[in-house]
Amino acid sequence: MKIIGVRENLSTSHKNCFIESKTKTASPEGRDLLIRIDAISINPVDCKQRQMIEGYLEEPRILGWDACGEVISVGKDVENFEPGDRVIYAGDITRLGCYAEFQLVDEQLVGPKPKGLTAEEAASLPLTSLAAWESLFDRLSLDQDKAKGQAILIIGGSGGLGSMAIQFAKRLSQCNTVITTASRDTSRDWCFKMGADHVLDHSKDLKEQLAALGYATVPYILNCNNNLPYWEIMSDIISPEGSICLVASTKAKLDLDLFMKKSVQINWELMFTRSIFSTPTMSKQGNILRRISELVESGIIRHTQTSRGGTISATTLAKAHQTVESGRMIGKLTLTGINT
Repeated sequence: MKIIGVRENLSTSHKNCFIESKTKTASPEGRDLLIRIDAISINPVDCKQRQMIEGYLEEPRILGWDACGEVISVGKDVENFEPGDRVIYAGDITRLGCYAEFQLVDEQLVGPKPKGLTAEEAASLPLTSLAAWESLFDRLSLDQDKAKGQAILIIGGSGGLGSMAIQFAKRLSQCNTVITTASRDTSRDWCFKMGADHVLDHSKDLKEQLAALGYATVPYILNCNNNLPYWEIMSDIISPEGSICLVASTKAKLDLDLFMKKSVQINWELMFTRSIFSTPTMSKQGNILRRISELVESGIIRHTQTSRGGTISATTLAKAHQTVESGRMIGKLTLTGINT
């Protein structure tokens, strides 16, 4: 099969980072599905994983964890899928990614492709949908009665994760007010389109802007951006006994004592935790994706594809990584499967 891999990360311009080659197509065993990749989308995690590569790798690393495709064959223990099924998935970061012609994925991490969407539109959904769902409902428990009538602040609303989080918080959670942040007119407009009630400018004082809306504090915060720039302001604007969910890693030493007086819950969300550790709740991701497909088909939730990058190749992937790393993405960037 054809693959686009990374052997070494030679420059910030990404030239020579991606190489096209071929490798043997593996056969599915156990609960694995062999999926022909029809489309993918690019996420910040792809760029971070590329940046972590140091030195020369004997075998190119295949990145990418967001795809839509067709099941070609199944392992002997597969229960829920069969050849010909169209599916979406994010997969497992410890295994080979989707910058390839085919990919092996555990069926527990896979859901059906929403009817009515193109492969590229469907590929914009899995990773950010899972991360947003787990952040809001598994970490912050916004589906419970205690969140009824409350407000949530989503820092960074126009990216892929923020776009899904706004929709879920507005249409599926118990919260009645969704406040998010953006700094450009285009990104503000996008946040409103996703369902936000209010959009603050994160380049300005968030406390003052919240106060102007009538909020001294908010009980829930989901930070989709880097933690360090918002650490102190989050401790100021979170309500006593409030909850915060963080999705970005940081090497900085963060002062947790800022949140002690208010007894704030600090939650971390990593979408790959369940697959990395094969947790007892691993199959929940497949169930979430099945629910997402139903919500999309019913018109309650919409896809977040906003940009198309062409067909998967070394050149298009390098350009796509540059675009995502610019920090100015609205929604998701997608590419179609490798030409055979």
